[in-house]
Amino acid sequence: MILRGIIGLIFLSFFGGVYSQFKSTFNNRIISVDRGEDYSFIISGHFYGDGSNKTGYPANTLLANLDWINNSDAEMLVCLGDLFMDIKKDMPFYEASLFSQLQMPLVNAVGNHDLTGNVYEENYGKTFYKFQLGSDIHLVLDTELDDGNIEGSQLDLLNSIKDEVKDGQINNVFIYMHRTIWSDAYDEMEGLFVENTQSITATNYKQEVLPILNEIANESSLYLFSGSLGPAPASFFYFKDEEHNFDIIATAIRAMPRDALLLVDVIDGQTTFRLQSLTGETLNPLESYNIGLWQNSVGKPPFNWRLVPLYFKNMLTHRYFWYGITYTTLGIVLLLLFWKRRLRKKIEQSKR
Repeated sequence: MILRGIIGLIFLSFFGGVYSQFKSTFNNRIISVDRGEDYSFIISGHFYGDGSNKTGYPANTLLANLDWINNSDAEMLVCLGDLFMDIKKDMPFYEASLFSQLQMPLVNAVGNHDLTGNVYEENYGKTFYKFQLGSDIHLVLDTELDDGNIEGSQLDLLNSIKDEVKDGQINNVFIYMHRTIWSDAYDEMEGLFVENTQSITATNYKQEVLPILNEIANESSLYLFSGSLGPAPASFFYFKDEEHNFDIIATAIRAMPRDALLLVDVIDGQTTFRLQSLTGETLNPLESYNIGLWQNSVGKPPFNWRLVPLYFKNMLTHRYFWYGITYTTLGIVLLLLFWKRRLRKKIEQSKR
């Protein structure tokens, strides 16, 4: 294992963003899977929980289950974005409670809460890249870049996978992202993710990304994972794109009784899923958390009015609120000065 780690590091130094194995920049742990070897990994998103968590630590449901995670048969833990709530403040708390305690590599597909200036890149490196484990390709995308459009170097990475799978040696392609950029391509999903992190305008998913995914899915099994889930009936959303023959899964925790993790097993090249509740709740098969269930439930969780004072306090004490107040005030002042100047000019012109 040590020898494989050394070889992997040499590979990383020569080939930059394309890895034959993965070394986590969060805890320096390495995963290396031989071709044909069975392995498992764990996926979820939104590790900070929800906006009421002001501790600077990950969600309590996640921390309470670290022993189970470490004792599982998983080779890595994948976060689908919003790993942090406030990255500038939270890093030391995450280092002490999660990164140093986790006994497997951690992967993160960045969300909006993970990006403040260049803090993430300076501490944890690139926000999009790919690596190969055994006969599978794993692609991590940054859907905060270019407002959710997959273009430039990210689109190049996706196209490179399209070429790699043509030789028939790749069994599975796993793509990780934060935003549900795929939802606009399916009419039946209208209204399901309106409270998630959304792009200002429609993305290039349907026009440019989906055709590439279709070509990849013709050659190997393809799975898309997203981690931006606002009000939701469960920790999972599952959709099978029958036309293009690939699976779409959204999953996230929110420090709620429904919190659960997705386990992915790759056995003899075939992918199957298991669900693990973090609170002891009974779970149904992944496929049951489908459009029908979401259409009947999404946006209807009971609202806890007792938390209103806490939400109000959180709003007033968060720096983003005061950034907004400052920029808005500055804009109003500049606008008033502009109109005052124009009014003065009109008055002077009328006197002539």
